[in-house]
Amino acid sequence: MTSRERVLNAIQHKGGSLPVDFGGLHTSLHAKAYAGVLESLGLPSEKPAIQDWFQMIVFPKRKLLEHFGADCLPVYANPGGNWKMQIEEDENNEYYINEWGIQLRKPKDGYFFDLYDNPLKRADTLDDIKRYQWPDPEDPARIAGLREKVQNLRESTDKALVLFNSIGGSHEHSYFLRGLDELLMDLAANPDIADYLAAKTADWEAAFFTFVLKEIGDFIDIVQVGDDLGTTRGLLFSREMYLKYYKKREKKIIDAIKGASHAHIYFHCCGSVREIIPDLIDIGVEILNPVQIHTHGMDSKGLKRDFGDDLTFWGGGCNPEVLTTGTKKEVENEVKRRIEDFHVDGGFVFASIHNIQANDPPENIITMFETARAYR
Repeated sequence: MTSRERVLNAIQHKGGSLPVDFGGLHTSLHAKAYAGVLESLGLPSEKPAIQDWFQMIVFPKRKLLEHFGADCLPVYANPGGNWKMQIEEDENNEYYINEWGIQLRKPKDGYFFDLYDNPLKRADTLDDIKRYQWPDPEDPARIAGLREKVQNLRESTDKALVLFNSIGGSHEHSYFLRGLDELLMDLAANPDIADYLAAKTADWEAAFFTFVLKEIGDFIDIVQVGDDLGTTRGLLFSREMYLKYYKKREKKIIDAIKGASHAHIYFHCCGSVREIIPDLIDIGVEILNPVQIHTHGMDSKGLKRDFGDDLTFWGGGCNPEVLTTGTKKEVENEVKRRIEDFHVDGGFVFASIHNIQANDPPENIITMFETARAYR
């Protein structure tokens, strides 16, 4: 069985061999953890290619992907042609500004970048918001050389190919532009601003995916969308606000993807989001990631029981507290427990719960994936 078949069988709930994802946007290693894993496995050290500067996660080398039995490879469109990645620094920090004008900052002794300034943070009115110049979702630079690159991946590997979004969802990208505090206040006090940003973001993503998938959709197995809507205890805001502002916008993006490809829909949504899982299924979500089993209401057994007929769970492989502080035996037992809960009749792709962090012990990371691979 090829990697691609293994993943697609899981999504179609056919059971069989357990697929593993390692190395994608939400299932990868922090650069510091990556160095530790290479050293522990006796692999040559290297300066890695950075997959996402914001979170400082890497593209793992192919030899490590094979060691962990990875069945997927990430695919990204290019950024717009008017932007180039450039790190600037002062005495204490490093900075960069992305193509949206969003500024991020990382302490020089820190592990990742964080939001520092937002282009619409100081906008007072809807008219101020409307003056913002959105990047072109159909900039030809986004697909320059992309078809050849993705076709080569398709023909030279047997991996399932996952196209990742270039921005967050209609809520997440709204607060990247506006600032989280400001947007949360907008939801209650400035609904015209919150609604405009949600709609405009969804329009942009629908156009972006249609444009990119016309170029490479015949090579793509899975497309990632998503919106971080949860905390450890529940939603960031009420379900009523989700229905008012975001559900129809997420559906518009998913409909655009389905109109331009036959790819399966992977939805990334952090936190305790059980309350809206039926809504996600209703708008066409087939795969839920990262499945944060340590948050309220998200236990693996209950999720599989209640939603396992409709969803594939992608993630949920090991409680991050166990991964960070547990013994190797505790990690092994935790992985076995989650596989036994989730892998019944398929519908499970084993992966870490979001990115593996800088302080996660290399021996525990290795144990996690070697235990999962043994199930194959």
